[in-house]
Amino acid sequence: MNQKLLGKIKGASIIFLVSNLKKSSEFYRDVLGFDYEEIGLENIKHVHVTRDNLTFILHPASNSTDVRPLSSLHGGPQWDAFAYSDTVDLLFEEFKSNGVEIAYGLNQDTNWNEFAIKDVDGYIIAFGGGVSKEN
Repeated sequence: MNQKLLGKIKGASIIFLVSNLKKSSEFYRDVLGFDYEEIGLENIKHVHVTRDNLTFILHPASNSTDVRPLSSLHGGPQWDAFAYSDTVDLLFEEFKSNGVEIAYGLNQDTNWNEFAIKDVDGYIIAFGGGVSKEN
């Protein structure tokens, strides 16, 4: 395809269907350090949680059995979201010291560093990239 690209995409948001909007929002805000913003009118409510260039839209499920992270499905992906950082080691230490459940990691080598956390609804979020220091 040889067409001229005119517009730029600045980012994206990942939507998580959550069983308890208040509990999930508090986890992202108070434990993971995300900014919190309520969005919506009348009966259409959800919460945006943002840290740096990563935004999750937390949307309340009508029924808690509807909350099924893709990572929990047989044959599904390993994670529900993947974020990149050049300070993976610092994020790992921060989340670990805040009592966040670590799904795996911190795996480090000269080319790639990665770990994953599990949120209150079982969503697995991985963080990969560089480290801030020599280990």
